[in-house]
Amino acid sequence: MITDCPKKSVYTIPSSQSFERFFVQYVMNYAASSGVELTSMHLLLPSRRACRIMRSAFLRYNDGKAMLLPNMSPIGEVDSEDLSLITFSNTAGFLDIPEAIAPMQRQLMMAKLIRSLPDFVQGAEHALSLAQHLCQFIDQVLVEELSFEDMGKIVPEEFSEHWQITLDFLKIIVQHWPNILAENNLIESAQRRIILLDSLSQHWQHSPPDYPVIAAGVTGSIPAVRRLLKVVSDLPYGHIILPGLDQIMDDDAWNAIEETHPQYALKQTLQHVGCTRQDVSVFNEGMHMARESLASAMMLPAVSTYQWQSFFDHNDIDACLSGLQYYACANEQEEAALIALLMRESLEVPGQVCALVTPDRKLAKRVRAACGRYGIEVDDSAGQSLYETNLGAFFILLLQACHEGYDSVALLSFLKSPIARAGYSKSEFRGFVNQLECDVLRQEHVFRSYDDLVAHIEVPQLLEFYDCVADVIKPLYGYARGSHAFSELLKVHLHAAELFAGRDDLSGQEVLWRGTVGEAGSSFFADLFQYAHFIGDVTLREYEEILSSLMRGATVRLAYGVHPRLLILGQLEARLSHADRVIIGGLNEGVWPADSGHEPWMSRPMRKRFGLPGPEQAVGLSAHDFVQNFCAQDVILTRSEKVDRAPSVPSRWLSRLNTVLRSGGRTLNDLTQPQYLQWVEQLDYCETYEPYARPAPKPPVCVRPRGVSVTKVETWLSDPYSIYMYYVLNLRPLKPLVPPQDSALRGIVLHEAFDRFVADNPAAIPADAETVLNDIVRDVLFERLADPRDVEAWWPKFSAIISWFVKHEEAWRERARFLTSEVKGSLTLDIDGAPFKLYGRADRIDRINQGYAIIDYKSGGQFSKSKLKNVDMPQLPLEALIAANGGYEGLAAGDVSYLGYWKASGGRDVGEVTAVDEDIGNVIQAIEARLSELVRVFRDQDTPFYCIPDLSRVPRFHDYAHVARVKEWIIQSQGEA
Repeated sequence: MITDCPKKSVYTIPSSQSFERFFVQYVMNYAASSGVELTSMHLLLPSRRACRIMRSAFLRYNDGKAMLLPNMSPIGEVDSEDLSLITFSNTAGFLDIPEAIAPMQRQLMMAKLIRSLPDFVQGAEHALSLAQHLCQFIDQVLVEELSFEDMGKIVPEEFSEHWQITLDFLKIIVQHWPNILAENNLIESAQRRIILLDSLSQHWQHSPPDYPVIAAGVTGSIPAVRRLLKVVSDLPYGHIILPGLDQIMDDDAWNAIEETHPQYALKQTLQHVGCTRQDVSVFNEGMHMARESLASAMMLPAVSTYQWQSFFDHNDIDACLSGLQYYACANEQEEAALIALLMRESLEVPGQVCALVTPDRKLAKRVRAACGRYGIEVDDSAGQSLYETNLGAFFILLLQACHEGYDSVALLSFLKSPIARAGYSKSEFRGFVNQLECDVLRQEHVFRSYDDLVAHIEVPQLLEFYDCVADVIKPLYGYARGSHAFSELLKVHLHAAELFAGRDDLSGQEVLWRGTVGEAGSSFFADLFQYAHFIGDVTLREYEEILSSLMRGATVRLAYGVHPRLLILGQLEARLSHADRVIIGGLNEGVWPADSGHEPWMSRPMRKRFGLPGPEQAVGLSAHDFVQNFCAQDVILTRSEKVDRAPSVPSRWLSRLNTVLRSGGRTLNDLTQPQYLQWVEQLDYCETYEPYARPAPKPPVCVRPRGVSVTKVETWLSDPYSIYMYYVLNLRPLKPLVPPQDSALRGIVLHEAFDRFVADNPAAIPADAETVLNDIVRDVLFERLADPRDVEAWWPKFSAIISWFVKHEEAWRERARFLTSEVKGSLTLDIDGAPFKLYGRADRIDRINQGYAIIDYKSGGQFSKSKLKNVDMPQLPLEALIAANGGYEGLAAGDVSYLGYWKASGGRDVGEVTAVDEDIGNVIQAIEARLSELVRVFRDQDTPFYCIPDLSRVPRFHDYAHVARVKEWIIQSQGEA
């Protein structure tokens, strides 16, 4: 039980106690014992989030019943986004303090100033990024109450040339930036906070309040805050409650601590307040948990680490490690799965609150996703950027669909956004999008504009739908060229987005601005409208870059739908929050503590000479947050041994802890309970797993194919399963939105070019044949490539082929005459009284030696005369069968004198011909007999459609390999073979 307020004005709540619960109980007991109303008390807390935490804590203390709370004021944080204002209207001159510049306005104005310097930035996004870093640097200078005039202390000549350039740039900025703020009657948020805090300090010094003032949870790392704490400590009813002051370490160690020590900021605060550790009263003094002693020992400064050898001579190791677990996971995914499992386990304990504390945003996202496995949505205090939401993606996808040129992927991605509606009902809209995708966009056409797309839409309802889409896109599409005012682009962009989003089917509410994300987006764009004039003229791509950059900096936090007992907290929130189980995740060097990274404005020696604190200060604050969570009763430490597939280094605090434990004959691995890692492994483990067997479906005879294409017969021989998928199940491979630029494209271009060339010159080859074919190939390339600039990249692949083909064609025309190309043909065979249709398209048919010459163009593959004669390559023999029976349009039945594959690969052998010009009649008889036998075999109900029955004849292309799970069973089959 907490007693009445001690006589001293500075206190501490031990790290082993829940700061939230302890502080609220103390305030309630103090109010009851002193007769002071809660509403008359003034609580000074670190941030707005801390105020929200304490309001919730008071509510829980009162069993959820309404109550009048003390006045709570946030006195600021290091993070500039959370700088808070303390309003006190009775302070002289308060109304004369200029307003603080808004964060977005500040970044845009700074970016405009940076862009005004010649040859310093590359694009608007680069300017915004530099502006953000520069604003953070200015905040650091203001928080430390340094003057930019002191930059003269830094001698540029002592540093490398690029640092000299950077210093010159900073001098220009700091000379102009204050004038810009003054012209707009604005000041920096950090500067305004310092003025307000100092004004409050002066006001309380001259007129001490007659009500209790309690500053709680503040470490005092900011000079202005330390001055205010000094004033509060001197007030008649002022109290300071420090978080986790170490009262265990001896004076020698205390005097030796440096910036990286977790107690360094508290030590500075006590010195400024004029207190020693002995003057600080400890709530529940004498009840330190053993974990606090362990934390104090592991954080000892270097000069005192000799105490580790004898630490467990005076401390019970079992008591120190009670409730402490440690897990070193193989990778980030396993760590996230383990944490999700531990969080799910905590829900089995009624009322237990579990919190993951980590500065690693990637780990936090992984854990949120892993918790979805259990149907749990976890509250992440850091939220997510507006850019990562469906709303942010909708706005960016709309822009990407409107850039100069045409992009099927961008268009379809935009249409498939969950927000897109365009005035249709949800089901109607999705139906039209699917129809547009399958019937138009995935038909291997290369569209160059939205008007070009209209010519390929034949269904009236689909055309009407596309007109609605185009009406929204075209206004923005008109801005794809040239530069335009940012505010004008923003207006047109928002108008188009609102038109396309429409309203919800049931509620009638605007889809775009509903819910927590919609409210955040509405606020973001309202601010952007207000400050858009600072940006000036930009291209549409620059507009997208700027908008994306700004949306990444806007945070959205879920207001509902999350589990009340599972939390993901940052370091600062965790300092004051209560959790029965604390999971400290991502304990790798570079995360705990965070990597200081690259400072773009000053090197370490420059910062030191200027008077700015080094990265060690941030390490000390991070260490304090770690200790605060480490001293909870139920603590789980986790790390990943590999990050991004590279070995990671354990956090320095884990290394210290392990060293202390070794003095007691233990190690960190002794804190691991293996069953948890085994459970994580077993989550996706199937004990009775059996490899998938080779598919061998046996569909009824009535649904088996009654006809095939000549190109599918070879597939039938090597992989009947593909025939089953194609003809029986009628499953077709989905064509790509953008035809890939691969060897298949080369074959398509050659086929079309050769066909046009011979069709345009049926009688004789022109004298300038190479030039003519060159032009044809270029035309085909322009038609097949979405970006005309790719033509030059592809052209070297065709120059040698063109020369070879012209020479070969000239020699060929001396003994052959062109008849037709790309001609369709079919033949119905009577096989045991039942018809079977054979159909296909011949690349080219000529007349040679009073017979037909059937030619097939190839751009790759292996061909041989023996296989052609033995009908192991059945395509050309089957085409000959159709020609011999008069199955081609416009051609009478006749003998076939030549079968040839003309391969133009452009490799070492530019072109190669594989042909048979004798015994063609025997080849035709052989292929007809073989096809008939094949059809008879598969008309038997007991004949399955095996997948690759002969592993020595695996097809070059296999559209259904993923459906057949070939990689799963082929290894077992090869082993059996």
